[in-house]
Amino acid sequence: MTELVKARNPRCTFPGCRRKAHGSDLDHTIPHENGGPTSPDNLGPLCRHHHRLKQTAAWPWRLHQHPGGRFTWTSPTNRVYHTSPEPR
Repeated sequence: MTELVKARNPRCTFPGCRRKAHGSDLDHTIPHENGGPTSPDNLGPLCRHHHRLKQTAAWPWRLHQHPGGRFTWTSPTNRVYHTSPEPR
C-alpha cells in the first residue's frame, strides 16, 4: 500500500511543497484514532516537516481527500488549494 500511495502521489501533498514522497511519512487524512481507515483513499504522503505540523493541536489547515489521490487543502484564511497526482 505504501508503494501504491507514493507512486500515485510522488511528492508531499501539502500545497507548494516539492519534497519527494520517497522518505516521507504516510498521513491518514482522517486520523486512525478517529476511525480513519488505513487505505489508499485515506492516505497521502507528507514530508516529515508538514506531517509533524499537521499532528499539532494548533494546526489551522483543513484537509479533505478525494478518490484517486486528489487533496483539497483549506488555509486558515479560507483560501482553497487543490493538489493532484502528477501526470504520468
